[in-house]
Amino acid sequence: HTYMSVFSYRTLKGRFVAGSLSRNGLFALGQSLVASVCLFLAYRLVISEVGLERFGVWSLLLASSAFARVGDVSGGGSLARFVATALKEDQDRVSEVIHTVVLSSLIFNGILGCIFWLAASYVLPMFIASSHLAEAYTLMPYVVASIVVGPVAIAVTSGIDGTQRADQRALITIASSVIFLVACALLVPRVGVLGFGAAQIAQQATMLTLGWIVLRRHIFDLGWLPLRWRGEAFAETTGFAMKMNAIGLVALLFDPLAKFGFNHSGGPGLVALYDLASKLVLQMRGLAVSTATPLVPAFAARMNATDPIFQMMLERVTRIMAVAAVGTAVATLAGAPIMSIAVLGRISSDLLSMNAMLTAGWSINMLAVPIYFAAQGFGVLRWNFLSQVAIALSVPVGVFIAEPVVGPFGVICSIVLGLILSTIVVLLGNAHAFGVTDAMKRLLRETLGASVAIAVACSIAFIIVAALGGN
Repeated sequence: HTYMSVFSYRTLKGRFVAGSLSRNGLFALGQSLVASVCLFLAYRLVISEVGLERFGVWSLLLASSAFARVGDVSGGGSLARFVATALKEDQDRVSEVIHTVVLSSLIFNGILGCIFWLAASYVLPMFIASSHLAEAYTLMPYVVASIVVGPVAIAVTSGIDGTQRADQRALITIASSVIFLVACALLVPRVGVLGFGAAQIAQQATMLTLGWIVLRRHIFDLGWLPLRWRGEAFAETTGFAMKMNAIGLVALLFDPLAKFGFNHSGGPGLVALYDLASKLVLQMRGLAVSTATPLVPAFAARMNATDPIFQMMLERVTRIMAVAAVGTAVATLAGAPIMSIAVLGRISSDLLSMNAMLTAGWSINMLAVPIYFAAQGFGVLRWNFLSQVAIALSVPVGVFIAEPVVGPFGVICSIVLGLILSTIVVLLGNAHAFGVTDAMKRLLRETLGASVAIAVACSIAFIIVAALGGN
């Protein structure tokens, strides 16, 4: 009787957790779709109003600020993990952790914003044409505001994820995306690209305000302003943030390295083809991966690999991700000819071939997403870091070893092999680190089956493109 009671409790609890994850995942997918549509429409609006070059100035400034954010070690992006663990272990610490991270984010990013502002007069002339420098200086206040407000907004919405209510975070992000689009429609025709910058600040301010209001509903003693900074919480969150930033920095290197590699092998034309092919693959992959982001706080709330609920979650989401990986691969392969016609005005066999190979690598890499997020939730990051190193190193290996032997084709082959190696590193390394090798063995059929299906689909697409030929 006692055994049946425990079994029933675990079954009901497992169903509750699975239901919460399904709800959160669906809302995360909806958020990703709405945000992408709003961003696309806003881009069309601003480009049609001010042109590519003037909008490119804003894009360059914002890209530069992204490098500055690597120095943000406040732990804002990882707040979900700490809220989830604090709610489980010591609920009295939750508000202190949130206050500490938000205040730290304000301080760190405030300093970064000041440095960016002071360095602008020296740095901007190095990579912005003199004809656009005046406008770049005009945009600087909006860039600095984005450096400060954006990470704080991300921290607050990440805190909502930690309460296992990613659905509410998704609704906030959707609302802020709509406000961003409306603000663009009102401001860009009047003040040009400045209106786009102001609309982005309005979006971030909306996320911050609504996020804090919602977070107060879950954390009873949070208050209206962050006031309590604690050294212990700072040391814990900052230590974890530094590890995450190391992973982020290595991941950040991959795209520039890849573009340099293709430029070295085939010139700017090949770089443009790679950029188009990878954007389609990563956008499609991102839709599927976004549904899994609520896993990080859900796993963090378990913090015990022997917990049967954790193992049930891991097995279930890995099986779902295997199906999603195959579906994403097929959808990406089907969308590639449409993108080629829409962007290039023709079917490019080079673009479709590159797309097929990248689709194989990134889709197989999706199979490791659940246990990758589990590692983030548990705070065990060494195998995640090594997986990013494997991807980054695949580019120089392709350029200096494979390309001299088989030409530009060798670079893309090396990247695909790097992505597959990265998947193996995450799956085997984390499974051993958590002691869940038995669970991963039970998933072997699904992961291998999905890998074979993706490889076959991409091979068929590649063969068809090669048979049809063309440019």
